[in-house]
Amino acid sequence: MSHVKTNVLGHGLISVFFIVLGLSTTSALAQSRPPTPYYDRGACPFECCTYRQWTVDKATTVRTSMRDSSAVAFRLRKGEKVRGLTGVVITTQAGIANVVKPVEDSTWRIPAGERVYLLTNQGEGYVKVWYKGRIFSDEVLNTELFRIEQQPRSVWWVKVRNSRGKVGWSRQPENFGNMDECG
Repeated sequence: MSHVKTNVLGHGLISVFFIVLGLSTTSALAQSRPPTPYYDRGACPFECCTYRQWTVDKATTVRTSMRDSSAVAFRLRKGEKVRGLTGVVITTQAGIANVVKPVEDSTWRIPAGERVYLLTNQGEGYVKVWYKGRIFSDEVLNTELFRIEQQPRSVWWVKVRNSRGKVGWSRQPENFGNMDECG
């Protein structure tokens, strides 16, 4: 009888060991690539991009949430003014770049030959980069340091408030003007 108890206990420990091993392997695999979709809340994805008063350059439908199927919150006509409140860049497929020369700053280092994932464009060649669970910004258009294999795919939803105080979301940021603080 004690022999049976030992085997059951032994099998239990072995099972726990493989469960823990599986979880740590799953965790390691999860760290090898960024989560997708990746939500970059508050992002404004180009140089000098700013949330402030914008002009409506083209008629735009604004939705109640960040889904094409959500209800229409309101419609904007060309020439109206809105307040750009914030945005979310949703990366649906991360880009891929290979590191040609070591890349580093004071807190991290990526050796040559490593693969990094590109998330959100930030303008002037800078991109949010994902590497082994860490996110940082770097100039990936620098061909001395990076070789881009694939550009990221993303959609940018902007949250706006109209002159009547109604708030909603649009994934047509190209329909708005006065978004560039530098120009």
